[in-house]
Amino acid sequence: MTKTRKYAAIAILLAVPLLALLLVIIYWSEVVRLFRIVVIAIVFAYVLTPLCDLLERRMPRTAAVVLIFLFLALVLAGLFVFVIPSFVNEVKVIYERLPLLFDNVRKFLLKAQMSLERLNIPDGIREPIFEYTNTIQTRAMDWLRGVMDKVVGSVAGLPSLLISPVLGFYFLKDREYFSKVLAGFVPIKSRRMVSQIAAEINRILHRFIRGEAFVAVVVFGLATLTYLIIGLPYALVLGFLAGIFEFIPYFGPWLGAVPAIAIAYAGGTGKLIWTLVAVILIQQLEGAFITPRILGGVVELHPVYIILALWAGGLVFGVAGMFFAVPLLLILKVIIRHLYLAIVSVK
Repeated sequence: MTKTRKYAAIAILLAVPLLALLLVIIYWSEVVRLFRIVVIAIVFAYVLTPLCDLLERRMPRTAAVVLIFLFLALVLAGLFVFVIPSFVNEVKVIYERLPLLFDNVRKFLLKAQMSLERLNIPDGIREPIFEYTNTIQTRAMDWLRGVMDKVVGSVAGLPSLLISPVLGFYFLKDREYFSKVLAGFVPIKSRRMVSQIAAEINRILHRFIRGEAFVAVVVFGLATLTYLIIGLPYALVLGFLAGIFEFIPYFGPWLGAVPAIAIAYAGGTGKLIWTLVAVILIQQLEGAFITPRILGGVVELHPVYIILALWAGGLVFGVAGMFFAVPLLLILKVIIRHLYLAIVSVK
């Protein structure tokens, strides 16, 4: 190869990544949107893999995947027709009545402040508490407004969101192919160890996701039904929040109960008492029977590590970070243990 051709090859090798980087910078928002779509598709396929494996015992893989997607399409159609309109309507009503709700909360805090003054609680303790509560209404209004905007934005961006299920279909159907592609990026010497780590992470995460999802659905059903029985407004939204927050260990169940208690307080003492009774009963059932039977032995972590992980996740990424803190901690635990064993075996 002549020097000219050699320099030309080097220039091309340098120009291609630089050009790719330039395109990424110019079209950054589109790249982020594409990345989000691909990640959603991967998560979608990953969560559905155990169900697909189960169906493959009785039918070919393509038929199993098609059957799963047809079932999900029917479920989504049912949600859009029967559930989502009611859910959006309840969120809208809560947003409109939120000032009245916080008015009642302020009255309660005023009474509490008078009681604290009678108890001679220092100003340095009382004032930060009440200053912080003054910002709660604004944050709650902003959060609900954000929920409504996201709902509208999701409907507007529905065509692009449909790409994720299509990609998820192929990720699920051809998962061995994509696994081989990823394995090709791992050095041959490390491939065995990486394969063992990936297999263990896959096993733990599947058990964790399945267990948490089942617990969340059970709590959502129990909370919604209980709130309907005691006549608590917005039972669907409050039950949904109770179910979603189940994905946060320890603090999640109580965080999910706060909106129900706040709305019950606005309905009077009787409603508040019944809501407290309902929340305590649901939490006792969840803590004593549901979670231990479903998630027993999956999260083999000391509570101190989980609490620190939740604190760190919440500090860096807010509430979203608390949802992903425990799965990431489980992944880190597996990786660190395998790396430690590899170092020890070398010595």
